Amino acid sequence: TVISTCGFTMIVTPLALLGILHTAHAFLATTISSSSTCLNRNHTPILHPLFAIETSFTNNDNNVDNDIHTEFDIGVCNIPGVDWQRPSKVNQDWAFINHQSLVNDDDGDDDDGNDGNDYGRSKKMYTVIGVLDGHGKYGHELSSFAAKNMPCEISNQFTSATSSSSSLDELPEPILEFERQTIQKSGGFNCDEYKSTTTRTQRALINAFHAVHYNAIHDTKVKAGRNGATCIVCHIDHESKECTVAYVGDSRAIRFSAGDADDDDDADDDDGNDGIEVIAEEHTVSLPAERIRIENGEGTLRGQNVFYGPIGIAMTRALGDAVMVRAGVIPTPAVGKFQLHQGDVLVLATDGIWDVLGNERVRDIIVTLERRQQQQQQQKHGSATAQDAAEEIARVARERWMGDLPIVDEMKADDIMVVVVKC
Repeated sequence: TVISTCGFTMIVTPLALLGILHTAHAFLATTISSSSTCLNRNHTPILHPLFAIETSFTNNDNNVDNDIHTEFDIGVCNIPGVDWQRPSKVNQDWAFINHQSLVNDDDGDDDDGNDGNDYGRSKKMYTVIGVLDGHGKYGHELSSFAAKNMPCEISNQFTSATSSSSSLDELPEPILEFERQTIQKSGGFNCDEYKSTTTRTQRALINAFHAVHYNAIHDTKVKAGRNGATCIVCHIDHESKECTVAYVGDSRAIRFSAGDADDDDDADDDDGNDGIEVIAEEHTVSLPAERIRIENGEGTLRGQNVFYGPIGIAMTRALGDAVMVRAGVIPTPAVGKFQLHQGDVLVLATDGIWDVLGNERVRDIIVTLERRQQQQQQQKHGSATAQDAAEEIARVARERWMGDLPIVDEMKADDIMVVVVKC
């Protein structure tokens, strides 16, 4: 069902007995939002007045038509969770897709070794993809705020480089002061030193994360003191095919080639990771560097959780969670970059996927779906779309959450958000 109203388009596609899918495709140029709905086993609708997916277009050149043609196929699926102990549970998972067409005037060299090609006087096309998972009673406020503001903050970082009065490394003074006085004192983390080891695009993403965090904790409409959100962002350069990733929290993203996996529907959930690269890992105290920072901070460790007084969370980096920064929980993302190749597949997902499916299982779902589609069409180029893959991953994960529960009134399943990118 497609409903258009007040400039927004809502797309609602039912997933039998499990929930409502929220879909978005890379080729759309308008802003798309999807309301979150799920069904319990009695088919009673549980409505949540949220918008779980944002797709938008950023353009700083009036001469550029707002139409993106990209070879990247993107699929998104969101199934809100259910909790019999919290019947009014709100979906806290969000995703965004932002297509950027930016004209840059900087003809100087950059420190990516690209001799200024990234920021010369030319039109640059980017796609920015994000997945977020809120935590805390009002975590949905953080994930929603970040999903709506992160694309703009990233765009601002790149467009600021075109101005003679600003540079890519600059942030408003209040945010710079926040970096110096708060993040620098968080478990001995040296933000300036960390930034000095990154590329321009990576620093742009770090600055954007800090800006979103700072603006959230200073927005009286967002309860960011004891609530927060995970966030994974993939920034894809259409020309160079370079993907830069930045992430905080306990969501995860993987990358693999669709031709590397065996067609095995019965693959187990072993994370042997054969041919699979984890491009965004969970930030928890199981990572030595994260544990050291927390131990050097003012918080305490209890098992796998970080506490500051009576408040505890299960991750070591997050957007929001303002009271936890002194405990060493920082909004500064880990960053990385890699080259995309034809046949590569990216999967970004919240823990609603990874708590019940391993990396290999997710990969095998996609590969099996692809080969099944080819066999059904009996043609060489027949293939499943990224949307098909996202929906199938979400369906299998939801079935794992529900299992064979004999008591309908005691259903419990986490929110699910998964984004699949096929190159």
